[in-house]
Amino acid sequence: MPTSTTKDSAPTLATAIEFVSLHASQGDLDRIYAAAKERTKALREIRAAAVTTGSLIRIDKIRPTYYNGLTGKVTATSTPRTKTYATVELDEASTMTLRAVGKQYIPRDVKRFTIEGIPTTCCFLQ
Repeated sequence: MPTSTTKDSAPTLATAIEFVSLHASQGDLDRIYAAAKERTKALREIRAAAVTTGSLIRIDKIRPTYYNGLTGKVTATSTPRTKTYATVELDEASTMTLRAVGKQYIPRDVKRFTIEGIPTTCCFLQ
């Protein structure tokens, strides 16, 4: 990959994007895509490993999508097989948001709603 950086430094993001946009062949793109998938997987695993009981998190990249953006505190984690899941106690603002969506019944007197079964790969530390 042509770069304007010195021999010992990594190419800049701008240089990499320029290469992909202007010079990459289909074979290059296939290799770049495979590398990006591997890097995404590694980052997901690192993120999941950092989630522990007491962590303040934001939920993202999850289905159902109405959970995206909700925030709260991890109250427990479990690994029933190979994947780790979190129980998240939502903060008051996120509880109100989820209540307004109307997909889940949340009694009016509940200030902090708890959701079980959130994959830790979808938990972003705040």
